[in-house]
Amino acid sequence: MRPALLVRIVAFLALGVCPALAGEKVWVGLYLAKNTPPPPGAVLAPEKLARRLHLVFGFDYYQFVKAEEIELGHEWDQWAVPRRDFFIRLQPLRHLPDQPRLVEYEIFKDGFSVANGRFQPQPDRPLFISGPDLDRGRLIFVLESR
Repeated sequence: MRPALLVRIVAFLALGVCPALAGEKVWVGLYLAKNTPPPPGAVLAPEKLARRLHLVFGFDYYQFVKAEEIELGHEWDQWAVPRRDFFIRLQPLRHLPDQPRLVEYEIFKDGFSVANGRFQPQPDRPLFISGPDLDRGRLIFVLESR
């Protein structure tokens, strides 16, 4: 009788907790912010995001460079690598089921850590991280809960 109860508890925990963790994702987008008009055919940030980025950084255009979606269901390092010399490491931190999820990030440029911090992914509350200047503009990471 006890082994059957143990099996039910394990099954309940597996079905009750794992799907919730599996659904947590962070979208990591990289944009090149510039004041000069973008080249023809360039993919720009969606209007709502562009307005928000403009309020924070003040550039006229935000050209999309690359994006990745990172699953937070596991608590280990995950990397978004838009370029070999410029990338971001995300690590979901342990949390209790009723506590908010925190994610630690660290940005690397040319093999050196240039920025780090923690954020709490929340719907419709993206985190903007200013990166290095590039080609009379600036690289900007956008981290958003999905």
